[in-house]
Amino acid sequence: MQSKKTVILLGPNGHLGIEILRRLLKDYYVIGISRNSKKVILKDDLRKNYYPFEHDLKIFNEESIYKFVKDFLELKKTNLHGIINNAFFGYPEIFNSINKNDVYNSAEGILGVQIRLIITLESFLKKGSSIINISSMYGKVAPNPANYTNDVNVNALLYGSMKAALIQASKWMSASLGVNGIRVNSVSFGPFPQENIQQSNPIFIENLSKQTHLKRIGKPQEAPGIILFLLSDDSSYITGSDISVDGGWTAW
Repeated sequence: MQSKKTVILLGPNGHLGIEILRRLLKDYYVIGISRNSKKVILKDDLRKNYYPFEHDLKIFNEESIYKFVKDFLELKKTNLHGIINNAFFGYPEIFNSINKNDVYNSAEGILGVQIRLIITLESFLKKGSSIINISSMYGKVAPNPANYTNDVNVNALLYGSMKAALIQASKWMSASLGVNGIRVNSVSFGPFPQENIQQSNPIFIENLSKQTHLKRIGKPQEAPGIILFLLSDDSSYITGSDISVDGGWTAW
């Protein structure tokens, strides 16, 4: 009997990350990497397949990540089948900031760490493996200021810029790794606002909903499907693509 495959999920704690994690755990061993990865709340039947590695991504350490993954794969006699880069940091405090410190932090937290993780673990990936970088609708289109109650709340310039860079980097890495049968794609999620924002700012949620073809925001449980598809053999000829999951937001 073939051993269960392993995937790595960067950022298992977040609004969409936890939903992606719970669904992945039904089919895979999941190594969850984040500063608070051990604090994820799971049912016992799922927890047995979850292996958290607490790591502060702001102090990215290639050697410690490599060793943890290597030891895990050897212990479980399993293969690394996928990497899902869902975490980010470095969101600027000022929406239109372009100062050197914010540029550096955003580039590091939205692009640099994700690509270095792939490079660090590339040797464990075999033919048929899948890498999925999580981008955003704002990596493809600009935020509409009319959707926001004031300028301060507008999605940050550097966030969208670096998410756009992540889409391009995914295409670049697809071209580089494709010769080894490794696929690289990005997924641009659309309006999936967190619960606290839904409760505190219903007018904002109404504005977001109007921008989609479906006239509603996304539900967290609608996020994992595309991830499972891109990990599966059903997507074996899909690479170098960015796939929108946004209710039609970017199709206008």
